[in-house]
Amino acid sequence: SILDELMIEQGVTVYEPATTYIEAGCKIGRDTVIYPNSVIRAGVEIGEHCEIGPFAHLRPGTKLGNHCKAGAFVETKNATFGDGTKSGHLAYLGDVTLGANVNIGAGSIVANYDGQKKHQTEVGDNAFIGCGTVLVAPVKVGKNAQTGANTVVPHNKDVPENTIVVGAPARVLKTKGEG
Repeated sequence: SILDELMIEQGVTVYEPATTYIEAGCKIGRDTVIYPNSVIRAGVEIGEHCEIGPFAHLRPGTKLGNHCKAGAFVETKNATFGDGTKSGHLAYLGDVTLGANVNIGAGSIVANYDGQKKHQTEVGDNAFIGCGTVLVAPVKVGKNAQTGANTVVPHNKDVPENTIVVGAPARVLKTKGEG
């Protein structure tokens, strides 16, 4: 079976095979851990030393680098995670490219669909997306940028590098490096 091949031949840990669903055509790297009740769809690519779930749903087009986490109740679709990027729990990440070492706070979503068309979002390296943030695509969040809890970043209102934004709609709180 797919699970046997992953666990025995490829060094993947699947804690509860009876509740884990992995479709054929996935690539999952060595020393990755998959927690119970997770679903990984065809075409998903996961690097080495990653954590998936519990209750994660990784949909087609998802690519995770090494040392990444798509934790409890995280759903992804056409999402790319750079190395070291983590979304611990309760997030929807669709049509998004996340740089390296990005943190996605609990309850954050990428609002990728405007009712007619899906749009892309980009988040730069080392960005910190605070709990409950809504990124309304298309939008870019620069390197080392940060959003406060419950921030709404409107479409086409990009967050510059090294900038902290808060509120709904997002407004600049400060530029990092300022007193």
